[in-house]
Amino acid sequence: VNASETSFSGKEHFIRRRRSTKPGHPTKPQGPEEHCKVVAEKKRQKKVKSTSDWRERRNAIRLTSEYTVETLVVADADMVQYHGAEAAQRFILTVMNMVYNMFQHQSLGIKVNIRVTKLVLLHNRPAKLSIGHHGERSLESFCQWQNEEYGGAKYLGNNQVPGARDDTPPVDAAVFVTRTDFCVHKDEPCDTVGIAYLGGVCSAKRKCVLAEDNGLNLAFTIAHELGHNMGMSHDDDHQPCAGRSHIMSGEWVKGRNPSDLSWSSCSRDDLENFLKSKVSTCLLVTDPRSQYSVRLPHKLPGMHYSADEQCQILFGTNATFCKDMEHLMCAGLWCLVEGDTSCKTKLDPPLDGTECGADKWCRAGECVSKTPIPEHVDGDWSVWSQWSMCSRTCGTGVRFRQRKCDNPPPGPGGKNCRGASVEHTVCENLPCPKGVPSFRDQQCQAHDRYTNKKKSLLTAVIVDDKPCELFCSPLGKDSPVLVTDRVLDGTPCGPYETDLCVHGKCQKIGCDGIIGSAAKEDRCGICSGDGKTCKVVKGDFNHTKGMGYIEAAVIPAGARRIRVVEDKPAHSFLALKDSSKRSINSDWKIELPGEFQIAGTTVRYVRRGLWEKISAKGPTKIPLHLMVLLFHDQNYGIHYEYTIPVNYTAENRSEPEKQQDSLYIWTHSGWEGCSVQCGGGERKTIVSCTRIVNKTMTLVNDSDCQRVTRPEPQVRKCNTHPCQSRWVTGHWSPCSATCEKGVQHREVTCVYQLQNGTYVNTRDLYCLGNKPAMVQSCEGRDCLSIWEASEWSKCSADCGRGIQKRTVTCTNSQGKCDAATRPREEEECEDHTGCYEWKTGDWSKCSSTCGKGLQSRVVQCMHKVTGRHGSECPALAKPPAYRQCHQEVCNDKINVNTITSPRLAALTYKCTGDQWTVYCRVIREKNLCQDMRWYQRCCQTCRDFYANKMQQKS
Repeated sequence: VNASETSFSGKEHFIRRRRSTKPGHPTKPQGPEEHCKVVAEKKRQKKVKSTSDWRERRNAIRLTSEYTVETLVVADADMVQYHGAEAAQRFILTVMNMVYNMFQHQSLGIKVNIRVTKLVLLHNRPAKLSIGHHGERSLESFCQWQNEEYGGAKYLGNNQVPGARDDTPPVDAAVFVTRTDFCVHKDEPCDTVGIAYLGGVCSAKRKCVLAEDNGLNLAFTIAHELGHNMGMSHDDDHQPCAGRSHIMSGEWVKGRNPSDLSWSSCSRDDLENFLKSKVSTCLLVTDPRSQYSVRLPHKLPGMHYSADEQCQILFGTNATFCKDMEHLMCAGLWCLVEGDTSCKTKLDPPLDGTECGADKWCRAGECVSKTPIPEHVDGDWSVWSQWSMCSRTCGTGVRFRQRKCDNPPPGPGGKNCRGASVEHTVCENLPCPKGVPSFRDQQCQAHDRYTNKKKSLLTAVIVDDKPCELFCSPLGKDSPVLVTDRVLDGTPCGPYETDLCVHGKCQKIGCDGIIGSAAKEDRCGICSGDGKTCKVVKGDFNHTKGMGYIEAAVIPAGARRIRVVEDKPAHSFLALKDSSKRSINSDWKIELPGEFQIAGTTVRYVRRGLWEKISAKGPTKIPLHLMVLLFHDQNYGIHYEYTIPVNYTAENRSEPEKQQDSLYIWTHSGWEGCSVQCGGGERKTIVSCTRIVNKTMTLVNDSDCQRVTRPEPQVRKCNTHPCQSRWVTGHWSPCSATCEKGVQHREVTCVYQLQNGTYVNTRDLYCLGNKPAMVQSCEGRDCLSIWEASEWSKCSADCGRGIQKRTVTCTNSQGKCDAATRPREEEECEDHTGCYEWKTGDWSKCSSTCGKGLQSRVVQCMHKVTGRHGSECPALAKPPAYRQCHQEVCNDKINVNTITSPRLAALTYKCTGDQWTVYCRVIREKNLCQDMRWYQRCCQTCRDFYANKMQQKS
């Protein structure tokens, strides 16, 4: 590969551009231009990890003061050929300097240094690098190529390992710039100018950006896509930031100067969340060699490129700056191409630093005096705000406080404030009363009220890999629906977890109540303890047979970390009981798995098939009796263990607490739904009467509390977004022609949402955007395809899966049928009618030693594959179980030739004694000797029985 290297060596997003560059006179700026979309879900599953890869990590990582993105920049051969090697290098360094300055903007609030550690100019495209019109394939190819060339197996994160090339610093992000016109989802040119993986920085094969060289606006493209690569979503994906012009806006407004753009607060939040995750740790490590790698120009970009040179970048080497538009040059760059009679523009302002008059230059779209750049002023934090209200009115919640980097704000080139702008802490309230729905269920029920559905129609469902998104399911059904991508702060991450959702992320809560703390309770229940204040008691119960309840152990009061588990699955049941008659699986009543309040602690009972487990955190307030309910089937034993204090004695055992008097108070037990669905409304707390006994709260009738002490409900604003109009489209009518071309119609109406959530028709001019089409062309297909299919053949297998076929014929008069609508000619089938067959055993010996006798054999209906017995064999095809046999003539008094009954034939069966001594008397009493099967097992007893019968007849 002939590549010159300078001596200083999730989800995909893409940007679109407006392709039209027709010449024209000064006109008003064009409207907003859509430039970024998200690749379809199917693509994302194949090539891109979701943002949940880093969202789901639950350990909070505090922000540091500075992050460095060590970046590889590769220029494609077509770009190097277009600009020339020296000009291409100067161009890219200027662009990356602009990108660096965008990430230094004070609105980002976090110091992110974009450091170019390697610049590669390709003179010939490598064989392994495939860049074409298909954007996703090109991005994937570049990621694979850069990993092999500058990363690969010899690199581990940001650390080189033995055997790696010493001359190549590690790479956190890789940018490929090309003049090839690529697109997303299709292999043809289009308006796309940028594509990147969401949250891919630091990942070996996802840290890539693909950008099309479209002039000096390339800086915006790279900054925008690097933002995606560092976890930033579009501002349009966040309601508070939608509709504004920022670097991560979903629409790029022509005429804005990149240096005038800032980062939104939503982009900052996305970046903070990404930097708190472990996948961003490579940005904390800087290779010493990268400090001496590529040096970016420190001057303003317009000082490197004159107005004429900027026109040549936009319109070719024959373009010059249009002198007639010099008075407006800082608002938009107008250029004149040799041979044209009028000036043209792409509405892009000239670069900051472009001269616009005597001792003046363009800055942020305005022509200003070249005053010296003020001295650097570092930013500093304001004082913290007051703590917010607790996110919950009962149980454990979260509150936060904020500060701003405006005391003073950072000046040009100054440092941003270090540390986090938001701080969260845990807040504790009184325990939630019994009978109150869980916090998640309350949020689902609130959504019911927003949508005018019946109360309590939805119940919360926790999705394991998305614990902080709100999924709700209709009551009694298992069909969860995503209601919102963020639960309220303070929502537990799971039913058995102490971790809480904060700002849409699951955060670890230490036993000290601090968010992000690593403090844990030891086995003795001491926060950050050493585990030496208690001892572990272990035991095994090996009573393997019996019937009924048998006590296995007594777990004393004060026990913690209780764990009871069966050694092997068995038909027995674990049972627990305390002195207050609270129990699990007692009194021959088997419970469903779940949580139970016993002995003052929460006991979790798990049953999977025949295997059981019981666990409890403790401490227990009264002794627990561990029992096993045995049946006649074998039990394989259980193992139990728990901890008790080192100084525990029998006298320490607590007796049941004395019943205290009831206390009735007013509490805020939840929130009502919002009074409106848009336009700004209120939601109030639900004030309920609560009874408190022994630290247990229960909702009771309001009449039990004193009405004069009832507090006023707390009020919060809600649904502050304005009511909006939107287009509503009906269904397309059937095609007017059943064959060949026709038209379809539909209704299109502009509707306005009222505050109560209903919609009313309004005039079309109140709806934004173009009115959707009401008529479209269509084509009837009845004349094209007339397929006829025969009946399906018999399944090729009579026991299990097989194949059945049919004939499909085109009966169109022209013999032309649409292959896309051709019915299947072959499909899988399943038939089990021939799975059972008669199986026979060997014939027994003749029942008589002389004369005529009988032989018998076992005849059974059995499955061909599994060998199981069944009753589905054809009765008419059953083989005989008995047949006559002939021996020599007998000389005995009894003429055996007259013995034709199986029972009499049994008299001559060679008997060696009873096989089932215990049961043979019962066989005889129940008159079962006449059955040959029982006779052969009890031949001695049954022979006497038949001998007596013979004597009675004689």
